[in-house]
Amino acid sequence: MKKLRIVFMFFWVVAVSVSCSNDAGKNNGETSTTLASAEEAASGTIDPLMLEIRAMESRTRKDSVLDRATGLRLLRAYQDYYNKHPQDTVAQNYIFEAGRVAVSLEKYDKAIELLANFHDGSANRQRRAEAAYLVAFIYDTHLHLPTKATKQYNKVIELYPESPWAAQSRQALHLVGKSDEELLKFLQEKNPS
Repeated sequence: MKKLRIVFMFFWVVAVSVSCSNDAGKNNGETSTTLASAEEAASGTIDPLMLEIRAMESRTRKDSVLDRATGLRLLRAYQDYYNKHPQDTVAQNYIFEAGRVAVSLEKYDKAIELLANFHDGSANRQRRAEAAYLVAFIYDTHLHLPTKATKQYNKVIELYPESPWAAQSRQALHLVGKSDEELLKFLQEKNPS
């Protein structure tokens, strides 16, 4: 039944992520160095750590699986890059990605820390809303802390009332603290087929 809760919440997150992907892909006028050329790498104008990160990301996309060892290396590389370049837009996005990697590695406290850091340091309002929502989702789904989850979902609604993440938070508030049986009943009531 725990898997039912995670699958249910996962599909909710995916649906909103897909609907927001166009907005999240825009960096609202921020300068980005994510598409550095081979010439930049050869000339030394690109940080070798970024090249390492890109190589790991590329392997992960190709394999479509993040093994634990690569995940831990990628998590460390994202954090190291951010520590070297805290004002860089790319570094800030790496902190967001580090939070997502931490979730996949089941390092939930670390994920919350990273996503909170991203939220507090990023100028990208849409991604900030997503980061705040993901923190609530972690409290709710992974850590089973309904009081913290409720507080965080309400924070998303308060700070980003018109965002899709606020809409997700409003929906999620109906499910916080519910048992698997209550979730199943809720789904059956919503989908009486």
